[in-house]
Amino acid sequence: MRKALLSVAVAGLATLALNPSGAHALAITTTNDVGTLTSALLAPSSGINVVTSNLIGTSEQQGTYSGFNLAPSSGSSPTLTLGDGVLLTTGSANIPLTNTINNTSVNSPSPGYAPLTTLAGTNTNDSNVLEYSFTVDPGQNAVSMQFVFGTEEFPTQTVTDIFGFFVDGVNYAKFPSGELISNTPGNPTNFINNPVGAGLYGIEYNGLTRVFTVTGLLDASLATHTLAIGIADTSDSIFDSGVFLSGLKAGTATGGGGIENPVPEPATLGLFGLGLLGLAATRRRRTA
Repeated sequence: MRKALLSVAVAGLATLALNPSGAHALAITTTNDVGTLTSALLAPSSGINVVTSNLIGTSEQQGTYSGFNLAPSSGSSPTLTLGDGVLLTTGSANIPLTNTINNTSVNSPSPGYAPLTTLAGTNTNDSNVLEYSFTVDPGQNAVSMQFVFGTEEFPTQTVTDIFGFFVDGVNYAKFPSGELISNTPGNPTNFINNPVGAGLYGIEYNGLTRVFTVTGLLDASLATHTLAIGIADTSDSIFDSGVFLSGLKAGTATGGGGIENPVPEPATLGLFGLGLLGLAATRRRRTA
């Protein structure tokens, strides 16, 4: 009887490892309603009290999404799983869920964005930004969220789109190596390759980051804080990029903020669970 139950449990964990979020497919709904976007972005009981909000972007440049569970069709590339949230793009949020074009480009009339221009060191175009002023619950000294950045610039373009997470005027969106969140042609290891026509991931972008958590520190001298989450083309208006955002919340941080190591993928957690189950079964046999 115990063997039968163990077999069922192992099969269930194996299914979880291979399909961590069930059969729900990625679905994107474009909207320029800042209230809808804010509701989708904030985590439950986020501890963030929005005072003012503003959106920079055209009608279809951004939207809400659900079912973000990008599993590779083959090989050892990780499954990317992210909670429901908001998609910001430099083109259109109506992105294809297959990668068949090398240079998807939707020219947006949205202007550049000065903080991203300063960050990039060159002019920006097609900016898509959520701006907030807010307060936090007592005892909180930071805000954080998870994200995945995807781009058509990878791996061939030297002109790179850029993503920023500005908390009280300071950008905390940098790879653990210290590089800005962009194509970083000098360090391709920051991205997972999604070749055109290979069908590896069901999304148009040629390169994707892993799931990262970014944390920004609040200026303790301020009662009301500012947050700008944005993406933009640099130098040109072609080869689009997008960033999926989830679970914005306030909290406490003991370090200097920035990006932590990639979030463990559900498949890895599932395999870890299988290992624990196997260990438990071995111990039972030894003590029987």
